[in-house]
Amino acid sequence: MKGIAAIAAGLTLIYGAARAAPVDPAQLRAAAEAAVQRAAGKTPGVVAVAAPLDPRLQLNACNSAPQGFIAGDGQLHDSTTVGVRCDAPVRWTIYIRVALSAEIPVLVARRALPRDTKPQIADFELTKRTVPGLSNRYIGDAQQLAGRKLRRPLNIGEALSTDALVMAPVIRRGQQVTVLARAGAMEIRMNAMALTDGRPSERISVRNLSTNRVIEGVVAGDALVEVPL
Repeated sequence: MKGIAAIAAGLTLIYGAARAAPVDPAQLRAAAEAAVQRAAGKTPGVVAVAAPLDPRLQLNACNSAPQGFIAGDGQLHDSTTVGVRCDAPVRWTIYIRVALSAEIPVLVARRALPRDTKPQIADFELTKRTVPGLSNRYIGDAQQLAGRKLRRPLNIGEALSTDALVMAPVIRRGQQVTVLARAGAMEIRMNAMALTDGRPSERISVRNLSTNRVIEGVVAGDALVEVPL
């Protein structure tokens, strides 16, 4: 009889475990959103919203709270795949899509701006917007416009993103420039003509106006190119 009682008790425990309440989908979504927030670190204004889960989903309860991690390439995107896993008593992993956005002040175009425009402060207004992705992808400081131009057109009302800007050339093809060769305290300067446009820190070709020799140097400023001596 004692043996039968022990078996019955064991079956009761097994049956009770099988009937244990499954993980709450809200807990899974919260773990996924928390993983994105951790990965974003101190980036301001981050809003993470996990996609709804199938209400029929049944996952065994964990001994501890399920943990989320960034899947795929490990980077945050507008739509990021996040894995949520449990290690005990049963191992499982579920993948959830999390929409990433940021609520931040951002420069918004007052008018349509064509490609290659050198944007001015008057072209924008600072407005609080919810934008897709991380806030560091957008421009919220007008000082960041200095020395830049648009690499693509910007529509009226469009938020200005960092990928819409590129450094504007400070040297133009055909422009006369000064070539500076420096070694310690010694400097040699010569006149040359730029053969290509050049942005700060870019390597460009110039033609020495005295020798007609073509040399390469680094754009060091307006009409200034440095070459090794």
